[in-house]
This record gives sequence, C-alpha cells and structure tokens, in this order.
Amino acid sequence: MVENAVPRFSVVIAAYNSAAWIVSSVRSALRQTHPAEEIIVVGDGCTDATGDILATHFGDEVRWTNLARNSGGQSTPNNEGIRLSRGTHIAYLGHDDVWSPHHLERLAGVVQAHDPDFAVSGAVFHGPPGSRFYQITGKFDDPSAASREFFPPSSLAHRRDVVDRIGPWREPGELRAGADCEFLLRAVKAGCTFASTRTITVHKFAAGHRYLSYRLPSGREQERMLERLHAPGDEARLLDEIAADIANGADCQTVGYLDFESYAPGELYRRNLATKGLRASVPALVHAPRRFGVDDAPAGLDWYPPERDPRLGPFRWSGPNPNPRYLVPARVAGRFALRIRLLGFAEPLLAPSLTVEVDGREAPFAFETAPDGSTVLAVAPLDGPADDGIVVGFHLPRCGRLWSDPRHRRAGLALADIEVVPLDPPPLTTRTE
Repeated sequence: MVENAVPRFSVVIAAYNSAAWIVSSVRSALRQTHPAEEIIVVGDGCTDATGDILATHFGDEVRWTNLARNSGGQSTPNNEGIRLSRGTHIAYLGHDDVWSPHHLERLAGVVQAHDPDFAVSGAVFHGPPGSRFYQITGKFDDPSAASREFFPPSSLAHRRDVVDRIGPWREPGELRAGADCEFLLRAVKAGCTFASTRTITVHKFAAGHRYLSYRLPSGREQERMLERLHAPGDEARLLDEIAADIANGADCQTVGYLDFESYAPGELYRRNLATKGLRASVPALVHAPRRFGVDDAPAGLDWYPPERDPRLGPFRWSGPNPNPRYLVPARVAGRFALRIRLLGFAEPLLAPSLTVEVDGREAPFAFETAPDGSTVLAVAPLDGPADDGIVVGFHLPRCGRLWSDPRHRRAGLALADIEVVPLDPPPLTTRTE
C-alpha cells in the first residue's frame, strides 16, 4: 500500500468578539506536534479588541482579517478562510475551543492511511464547570456514523476541494438545521467519505451550553484546559478523570441530529443567538416595583423549560449548571433592590450555601417566607443604573440529579419570579407648550 502525501493543514478560525478566549484557542493550534501550514482567523465584523490581541500575542504567526459587517454565524467567515487558504486540507477550530497538541498529527495519520474527504477526531463537549455534563462524539469505526452523529467543526479536517464539489457553507438564517449540521449532512448526501482517529483530541466549550456567554465572556475554562493539555502526563490524566466521572454517574450524551424538518428556517439559529445573549429583547424601563415572571427563552444548561405549579404558577428549575444566570428584561435609572421568589430547593441543605450575584457583583440578601409559603430572597439595595437588563447569578456548591433523570428533579432551585424595586424617584420631565 502506497501512503498518501502528508497533508498541509490550513487552520480556519471564525471569530466574533472573542478577545476573552481566543488566545488559548490559537495557542493550541500553534503548539501542534504536526505544525499547521497557516492559521487564518476571520473576524465576523468584530467590534472588540480581537484583532489587537492577536497582533500583540502572535504577530505574523496568524493571518487576521475582519469582515466589514457581522453575518451572525460561522458560514461567511469559514468561506472567506477557505478562499484565503493555501493548504491541501481545511481544519476548523472554534474560537472558544482547544486542541490537544496531537490533534493535527492524529488527523494527518488518518489522511495518510485512508485519504478520506473528511478526517474526524474525537471531541468532548464540556458542560459549564460543576455541571458534570459531557457529550462525546467522533470516535467511530463505521464511516456511516457521519449520517447519524454530529461532529463539531473543531474536530474536522476536509480536503480543500470538498467545497468545490458540495458547495460553500450556507447562511444559517436560511436553514432548518444549524449551518455546521447542514454542511456535514450535505457532504454525506454527496457521497463524501469519513474516517476517524478514534481518539479524543478536541475539547469543546459550546457557547450554546453557556447562557449569556457573549454578554459575560470569560476565557478561564480555555486557559485551564490549555495548561492541562501541555503539562507532562496531564492529558492522559484528564481523559481518565472524564471517564471516571462518567462511570460515577455524570451525564454523558451522544451528539445525534435533531428532526430538523420540525423547525422553521432559521429557528434554531435564532434560538442559539438568544442563548448566547446576542439577541436579547429590549428591556423595559421600570420606575415602580414590577414583577417579572419566568419566560421560556432558551437558556443553555442553566435552566430547564418552564413548568407550572397548580397553586403557585409558572417556574423553572435550574439546570445541570450549578451557577445559573437569569436575565431580567428591566432597565432602572438609579438604585434598586430585588425580591427573588423561589418555590424551593431540590435539596433543602443547599439553601444555606447559596450566594447571589447581580451584574457580576456579589449581592447580600436575606431569606424571607412569602404568604404563599414560597421563599423570597430579599436582595439589598444595589447601585444603578442598569441600562441593558439585569443579570442575576445563583451559585450552588454542586449540581445533583442529571439532565436525563426521568424524575425531572435536580439538586437546584426553582425560580418563580423576580421583582425589581426602584429606590430612586423617577427623573423629572419638562413639558413645553
């Protein structure tokens, strides 16, 4: 058997306002045992310091271009990165994901051994810290798995000419499926071949699992992961820890495809933007006390869908994330207080350890009991103004029962509503005749 030529990988990173986390992602691409031909970062109309940070940290090691306008997804940046590329293969890397040092080496081995259209490496989706939630994909023997199992772009490398055969990435607002799902399923339909490294070399921190991730960005998870992957022997220990956590009851799901025909074109795309905090509704200006009940907005792994108590009304259980956030669509001109009504805790012993943050600042509160028997967190006065909604964060020591628990109860809290109480008089208005 004659081995195929060693692939030259053009790494394409689609980025949007990713200054908080992109350094770790790019470093993981630069520290490969099989060096990339080039690393191309395409900004999707970035308005933050992403470009400046790349120039400061990496200089000419990274090719940076910023599109003139924001397209709202990875398709346009990916297509531009492919257009600019010089390699034989396109390897994608999410701007908030991290590669093992051996990622491109493992993909190169698959390309040389099998010459597939798509080389795929194993990927683990990490839920928010403390959630004990994982998804693992990309470790397959049967090539037909590509028709059933979703592989995130960060785990893929495809022959550059694939897009000549199946067409470019398509705009997500026009699709029933996500743009990445549609691209892969189109490749399967066109008869493209797939082969796996059967090893995990991708660590994914899905923004869609992290409610309001773009509104309150943080790169701590990526930084910590990069440190572990490059510490001697720590990559193997990390994978052993994940396996042990799953064996001890952590939630581990497969990553299959949804029934995309049941969604309207662009519906999943819009829901994903809302989860990330990129398409929030316009908050209401509040001059007098006003109660905001829970809504059914997508909230990643922070909140389960709303339920209804026959006596106390709608509520939402917090999800696998033990540090859920909730966005109150209110604006306040000055100081304000909050009254947060909970229907209770799945485990009462969690109540004494609860802490609360408001817009990223710890907020003292007192427990009260409402006339209906529910629990009220009376949050002390806060300095305003709150111009773009109020983000309330709850911090519990752990999550408990899992996403897949058929009893539908977790070690979390049940949120009913949040009352916003302005403390400063409304501004005077001047009427002119």
